[in-house]
Amino acid sequence: MTSSHTRERLWQLCGVLAFTLLIVLIPALRFDFYYDLNDDTVIKDILSGAYTGSPSGYCIQMMFPLSWLIAVCYTAIPAVPWYGLFLCVCQFGAVLLIALRLMKLMKGRIAKVMSLVFLAAVSLGLFMRELVIIQYSVTSGFCMACACFLFITGERTQKVSLFLKKNILPALLVLLSFMIRSEVCLMLMPFLLLAGMVKWGGEEKIFTSKNIRKYLLLIGSTLIGMSAILGVDKVAYSGNDWSSFRDFFDARTKLYDFYGLLPYEESENEEFYASIGLSRESYTLLENYNFALDDSIDSWLLDSISDYRKERAREGEDLNYTLGFVSKNSMREAFWLYRQQLLSLAGDARDTFFATDALEDYKGEGRVAVCCCACAGAYLIYILLCFLPQTGIKRVAVLLKIAALLVIRSSLWIYLYMVGRAIERVTMPLLMTELIVLAGFTLVDFRQGEAWQDKVADTLKKAVCVAVCGLSVLFLTAAFIGGCRSVSAEYLARLNADGRWQALAQYCKGHADNYYVIDVYSSTSYNGTPYSEKLFANVDNSYKNYDICGGWMAKSPLYRQKLARAGIKDIQTALKSGYSKTYFVASADKDLSWISAYYGKRGASVMPRFVDSIDATDGETAFIVYAIR
Repeated sequence: MTSSHTRERLWQLCGVLAFTLLIVLIPALRFDFYYDLNDDTVIKDILSGAYTGSPSGYCIQMMFPLSWLIAVCYTAIPAVPWYGLFLCVCQFGAVLLIALRLMKLMKGRIAKVMSLVFLAAVSLGLFMRELVIIQYSVTSGFCMACACFLFITGERTQKVSLFLKKNILPALLVLLSFMIRSEVCLMLMPFLLLAGMVKWGGEEKIFTSKNIRKYLLLIGSTLIGMSAILGVDKVAYSGNDWSSFRDFFDARTKLYDFYGLLPYEESENEEFYASIGLSRESYTLLENYNFALDDSIDSWLLDSISDYRKERAREGEDLNYTLGFVSKNSMREAFWLYRQQLLSLAGDARDTFFATDALEDYKGEGRVAVCCCACAGAYLIYILLCFLPQTGIKRVAVLLKIAALLVIRSSLWIYLYMVGRAIERVTMPLLMTELIVLAGFTLVDFRQGEAWQDKVADTLKKAVCVAVCGLSVLFLTAAFIGGCRSVSAEYLARLNADGRWQALAQYCKGHADNYYVIDVYSSTSYNGTPYSEKLFANVDNSYKNYDICGGWMAKSPLYRQKLARAGIKDIQTALKSGYSKTYFVASADKDLSWISAYYGKRGASVMPRFVDSIDATDGETAFIVYAIR
């Protein structure tokens, strides 16, 4: 390698680092980074030691090898916000890796600079919120999208060892995505499998011994890595306490996320609930998520409700039984929802760009519509640059790739509509990966195209590229402006909600001898804005003497450990004990008659009595502290 080439590579690396720093600084100078939901803050509390008082890798949601490593970092240097830092490094690191690959692919400085501008426009125009309001499922999607792009655009080589060496990074990114959020990784795996089939199918001789060894070794090593991660995770949770809790966790997830509760009042349902020993008062705890109050609500009871719903679905009642699994919508209904989404894309995107209420109009379906329109534009660009100029078998190959991508994306969307999980933290990684796979296919096929070789075609190519880039930049600029307005509005709403939640945290910290049990729905959001925390501001990893009365860590060994630290055997007894320093906290507008009804069913006449109020920064009463006496 010549010295001039080395200097060129060094300048490119410095340019990419400066570019990535700019991508970090643009949102960072305007906003603080926030965790999206309390799922992330609970994970952070467990890993940092704020939940039980000591860092723990048992956070359930992430695979144990990764969660254990982050917990070790917290043990070594507790003051560093390791979890938030890790999520940011993964997301911005994915942008950096894509930028580095673009520098390698593009020829000429103008092309390199334009590719970085385009990447910045996509990152900040379409995914500004994901870079500022961080959610670990989306972070998993960033890693998978980056893995797909690096694999698609990787150099071809006939040497098995060199092929494996060049694809170590995509494989590691897949494993990282799997450890962060396995469900998202597996959902996006069809895109990676398609990339592998395209890559293999593009070899000069497909079924040579070298090619078979190359691709099977890469697939096999990745699968072995995933199996090893699963094995470590299984061993880590193999104890009786954790094993039984994971059964409860899976039963809770299946019931709440996929099946749902049937009304208690209907005679047939009431008869079933009575048969499994679930009273109307305990059913209310399942409705309002405060099920940690009742130790009789276990995995057997939750599985019984799910089995009952599954049986009714088989009989054609309530839910749907399709292809061997229970779904909230039938395949026909899901297909109709998907069709309606496609038909309304242009209108939803237009309304989003010209939204008058940035917070209400530029989120949810509006943001998804903008990203879907960007994907539609990417399909159009792929057709213009790689399908129309080609002839013969190469045109058929491009058409097959487009068809396969449409089948994968349609199948995933229809499945999400069937199970009722077409939520933003799931659909945004899907759209992100689809978009970047299209970008990878376009770059590779455009560079390998032979139809642009003569001078007339070359002139036409440049004209098409300029037109495509111009229209794309206009679209992404509009998306960037709309995204900035939306994130600004959400940021202000989060600051308001954050003030209320911090007031609660400070109140509990100021009464360190007490223990506070928080009503679940009072702990989720304020005026539709989730309670969460900033990643890097006001970092406090000290022990928290409060917990919600439900949620996905309720009844876990860590939950029991947290109660034991406070000298509590179970919160049902502790709350009603006249000598206990355990209090119940709810938002000021909550009706707590269900507490009296629940204890009354168990022969105890209690009443929530006002103890104190917690005021927000604006002087409004945010929470009320009650003694259950």
